[in-house]
Amino acid sequence: MKLALFVAPLLWLGSLLLFVGCGESDSEPDASTVSDGSSNTDTDSETGSDSDTDSDIDADTDTDTDTDTDTDTDTDTDGDVSGHEAYPTDDAPVTKGGTITFTNIGAAGWWPRRLNRENGDPACDYKDGDDTWGGTCCMEKHYTQSDTLSPFDEEMILILKALNVKQLAVYQPSTGASLDTSNDDWRLVSFFDNRTGAQNFTFTKSGDDNALFNGTLTGDDCVWYVMQEPSFECAGFNDYFCPDDPGINHHGWSGSKLITFLGNMTVNDADVKACGGTDQGHPGPWMAFVSAELIRDGARKWNGLCNCYSKTGSVGDGCGEINVFEVVMDNNDYSNREFISTGVRSFQNGHVGGSVCGGGCDRNDYANDVDVLDACAQKAYALGPTIVSGGNSDGCPVWRRPVGNRFFMILLDERTRTIQVAMIHPKNIPAVLAPLLPAFPGQLARSTIDQIINLRLPAQK
Repeated sequence: MKLALFVAPLLWLGSLLLFVGCGESDSEPDASTVSDGSSNTDTDSETGSDSDTDSDIDADTDTDTDTDTDTDTDTDTDGDVSGHEAYPTDDAPVTKGGTITFTNIGAAGWWPRRLNRENGDPACDYKDGDDTWGGTCCMEKHYTQSDTLSPFDEEMILILKALNVKQLAVYQPSTGASLDTSNDDWRLVSFFDNRTGAQNFTFTKSGDDNALFNGTLTGDDCVWYVMQEPSFECAGFNDYFCPDDPGINHHGWSGSKLITFLGNMTVNDADVKACGGTDQGHPGPWMAFVSAELIRDGARKWNGLCNCYSKTGSVGDGCGEINVFEVVMDNNDYSNREFISTGVRSFQNGHVGGSVCGGGCDRNDYANDVDVLDACAQKAYALGPTIVSGGNSDGCPVWRRPVGNRFFMILLDERTRTIQVAMIHPKNIPAVLAPLLPAFPGQLARSTIDQIINLRLPAQK
């Protein structure tokens, strides 16, 4: 068996990178990159809506064998988020599934927040200077006293790139409250099916191109931003900078939330074009869940000299970013198209998780049914790993890139201060997930959410 790559610490500041711990990688793209929806995949791999729905859906799912939030606004859509049909399963080899569980998430603290104020304003106590392109940059130290999932209790926006998305669902507590302290059910608040369209979703990559999203994102390396349908009104809003960018000015999801999509990472690398062009693009699949104010930095996350991403210049110790599933393909020793990184970043403890399995790893060293493995120990997990923010980690967890469709999932729960990430084969759905998959029902019992939080795959069903 080949040896795993040991990644030594290296700090990114300007043109540098940060690589943290055994098998971990962190890099931040050029801060001057313009937000045109292009190939700026954040190869950082560390690297209440109330919608009353009741959907009656069959049990099969499809697949393709080729491969204190200050802006917690009630975006009640009062819509019937329903009308789904199940996909048939494919013949891809059945795998055990896996989870990576992050606990102890949330802490009182601060991150830099860009304000819509002129230079010289007394509020600019973090930075009073220029942004990436020489414009005005006023930033404050923004404090929160919340320790329940902060900063991930704030509004967050989903990022998708180089993926085939067949179905996408978002659930939240039915009360719409920022903190789920009751036994309330969770409701389906947003849903997309590539055959029937979207309900309470807005998709954009550059400009107002919502109608162009069909779930097939593997032809180019455009970065897609996924939000709720209601607009985020900038008029009169001065809690933080609000850009003149109608495509991106929609509400994200605040408080507790569960995001699940059915899809695959089947990509012919040579066929991926640069966003908006004909040159070779960056073919690395990427799903991220990031602070909405980071996306609203005036350059859709890429205004590196004037956004909330970091307070010290290191990787990600700011307003919050989760690289949920990222295939690191940077043409260096930390890259490997056959493995996937998952990592959490925020002001709480900087870079948590985000291990990579670099050039020394070979997917064929593992049994065909393995989904999650320890990049440092070079062995498959018998029990889904747990990473304690500010504490211990069960090794260096990474995913083996799947063949065929999977259910990809991230659950952020305020009550338990937990982030649960999972990859599930459609033909091997654990019993505790049966209320959710493959049907995507209109609501979930709080008891189901608790069972998902306690799931530790592959061993625990």
